[in-house]
Amino acid sequence: MSKRIYYNGTVLTSDEKHPFAYAVLTENGRISEVIYESIPGIEEHFPDAERFDLKGNTLIPGFVDAHSHFLSTPRELRQLNAAASPLGESDSVEELVASLKRQLSTGRFDSVPYLYARGYDESVYPDHRLPTRLDLDKVTDKPLAVTHISGHNTVFNSAALALAGITDDYQPGEDGSAGRLADGSLSGVFYENAVRDVFPKREENAEQTIREGLDEALLRYISEGVTTAQDGATDKESYRIARALADEGKFPIEVVSYLSGDAAELLDIDGTKKYSGNYRAQGYKLFLDGSPQAKTAWLSKPYHHTLKGQDDSYRGYGIYTDEQLLSLIGRALKSGWQINVHTNGDEAIEQLIRVYSKAAESVPDAAKTRPVSIHCQTVRSDQLDRIKEAGILVSFFVDHVYYWGDYHLSEILGADRASRISPLGEALKKGIRFTTHQDTPVTRQSPLFAIHNAVNRVTRSGQVLGEQYRISVLDALRAVTINSAYQLFEENTKGSIEPGKQADFVIIDRDITSIPASQIKDTLVLKTVKRDKVIFSRKQVR
Repeated sequence: MSKRIYYNGTVLTSDEKHPFAYAVLTENGRISEVIYESIPGIEEHFPDAERFDLKGNTLIPGFVDAHSHFLSTPRELRQLNAAASPLGESDSVEELVASLKRQLSTGRFDSVPYLYARGYDESVYPDHRLPTRLDLDKVTDKPLAVTHISGHNTVFNSAALALAGITDDYQPGEDGSAGRLADGSLSGVFYENAVRDVFPKREENAEQTIREGLDEALLRYISEGVTTAQDGATDKESYRIARALADEGKFPIEVVSYLSGDAAELLDIDGTKKYSGNYRAQGYKLFLDGSPQAKTAWLSKPYHHTLKGQDDSYRGYGIYTDEQLLSLIGRALKSGWQINVHTNGDEAIEQLIRVYSKAAESVPDAAKTRPVSIHCQTVRSDQLDRIKEAGILVSFFVDHVYYWGDYHLSEILGADRASRISPLGEALKKGIRFTTHQDTPVTRQSPLFAIHNAVNRVTRSGQVLGEQYRISVLDALRAVTINSAYQLFEENTKGSIEPGKQADFVIIDRDITSIPASQIKDTLVLKTVKRDKVIFSRKQVR
C-alpha cells in the first residue's frame, strides 16, 4: 500500500505558519496532506491508507545534519578511545594512560603497527595538564598518536616522533606550533598544521576501514534521527570512496560532502549538486583558524590564560593571508559553489566577513551561494550585523556550552566573552537564519542534545552560560531541520512536515514542547523514517 496515515500523537512540523499538526498523510514516499485540526477517528477518513498509530508519541521532521564529518566516523571506530566522560573514561592524564593500557590489553590492536586514539580533553582534568610524550611512552612502545577532542592538536609518543624523524631541533611553520618540556625538549604536543609533519601518510587501507565501519557509522546517525548526513571536509581519497559506496547503493540516507584541500579541483571536474546514489558534493570547505579549547582559535583579544610557551599577548593565529583567502573564495564564487568556512575565533570571523565581502563585489548575486560561517563560537554583536548584511549563514556549535563552557569561563575566554559563545538568541533577534551542529566525531551525533543545549545553555557543572542567548524549543528544532535544509539548498524537499516534501520523520517518546526544558536531553528516538520507510526502530520503548 503506497498511502499511510500517521495519527494519535503530537506532530511538530518545523513550519513557522503551522508549527503543530494532528496527523500526516503520505503517498509514495512523500507527504501528501497535513491535518492541522483534531478530528476524532481521523484514521477512518482514509480507508485506503495504511495506519501508523503514534501511540501518543511525537512525530517531527527528520534531522538534517548542518555540519559533521560522517566519513571520519568509521575511522574513529578503529581507534582507541581517549575521551573524557561521558564519552569515555579518561578524566585525567593518569586515567588516560590507564584507559589506553586497558584497551590495548584486549588484544584488538595487536596487529596494528601504528596506534591512533582520539578525544583527550584536558579541560576536564583537575589540573588541566596536557599529556606529553613521556606519559604516552608509558602506554606502549609502538608509535602512538592521541588526538585532542577538537581535532586541532595531537600528542605523539617518542616512538612516533622517531618514526617521523622529528628531533628537538624541529621548528614548525607559521600555521602550527609544537610544545616544549621544561628542559626545552619536545613535549610531543603538536598544534594545527604542524601535526602533518609527524603523522605518516594516510593508511593504504582507508577504503577498507571506511567499508568495515560504515554500517556502525550509519547506525550512530540514523539511531539519532538523522536522515541527511554531512561530511564537512572531504579529501580526494574520501570522495572517491564515498562515490564508490554511493554507486553501490550503500547509503540509505542522503550524504552531502564539502570538499577540502586536494579535493577542491573536483568541484570543477567531477562536482555535482545533484544526488546520485544518495550522495552529492555541495561546495568547498575552508579552515581559517583552529579550536578555542585547544587555544588555537584566532581571537581579536588575548586568551584569558595563555597557551603554555606563549606570552600574554597570544591570541591564536590564522591560516591564510587575506590575499590567499580572496583567491580561494573568489574561485568558489565564480564557479557558483557554496563555501563552508571554519571560523571559531572572532578574528577569523572578521577575516571571513572582510574577504568574502570584497570577493562578492565582483560576483553578481554572490549571496545566492549561501556562504556559511561554521562554528562561529565567539562572534561579536557588531559582527552579527555585518554577517546579516553580507548574506552569510551561521552554523553554531552550541554543544560547546555543555562540554567546554566551564573551561571557556576559567581558562579560555573569561566570564564576559564565555557567556556569549554561540549567541543564538541574539542572532534570532537580528533575523539571522542559523543552524546548530555536533561536528561529529568531536561530539556524539545527537540533534536532540543540540536542541537541549540551545534551550538550556547549562555547562557540565550546572552553570547557566548566557541565559539571554537561550532560544525556544521550536526555534531550536527549526535549527536542526528546516534551517539545516535551507543551508543545503534543500528547503523545498525536506526539513519540515509540509505537503510535497519527502516523508522523512523521527518519532520521539515525548512532546519536547510540553516537558520541563531540563528533560529534553532524556528524549529517546523511537523510530527513524526515510521516505516513508522505517530504517531504525528502538526495541526499548516506554
